[in-house]
Amino acid sequence: MTLTQQNAIKTDNEQLILEQGYRINEWLPVLDDLKIRSLEEIKGRISIMNAVNNIAFEAPTYEIKNWIIKHKLTKYLAESEQVTIDKPNDHLNNFELNSIMWYTESLWALMWCVEMIETLDANKPVGDIMARLLPNLEEEEDNSKIDNVQGLRSEIEIYTMLDYYYRLHWYVTDSRINCVKTKLVEGIIYERRKALEWLFDRGCKWDSVDMGN
Repeated sequence: MTLTQQNAIKTDNEQLILEQGYRINEWLPVLDDLKIRSLEEIKGRISIMNAVNNIAFEAPTYEIKNWIIKHKLTKYLAESEQVTIDKPNDHLNNFELNSIMWYTESLWALMWCVEMIETLDANKPVGDIMARLLPNLEEEEDNSKIDNVQGLRSEIEIYTMLDYYYRLHWYVTDSRINCVKTKLVEGIIYERRKALEWLFDRGCKWDSVDMGN
């Protein structure tokens, strides 16, 4: 991707954000042109996050751990997730539970990247179809719904979406700091941007994605 393309994406996204009635920061730079991860690694992250997210809804950690081991997904675990599934449920703190509760939004972004869903509307939370598109661990489903995914959007399409959420993240953060009301939910913007940042930077781990503006 050329710098000209990157600047054009920046300009288009800024215009889109302004048309929605939000503010922009023209000083935000274009993002680095990095290489996206492989489809298999993305599917591995989706699989882990879907499994671990069940813990926020009181699924026993040992059952989630066993499911991950059974389906040979342990190599995709982040260090924080390994710590979580190694604990009994009553030893998990509110921060850990809240973090994995938000996984639904990160998942939604990654599902968009692999064409499991059509749109990634920043103004809307996850859709009702999410549950039926992912394995239901409570019903003891295997991981075939994710294993069988073959789609992956182009680098330029994913880069464009990442750039858009990057600029929206500045807006919602600045709005919070300055006590300006916005209909956008900061947590949704943050989680989706994090997933897209992780996908576009092979050098970072899930626990250390750079979310600075």
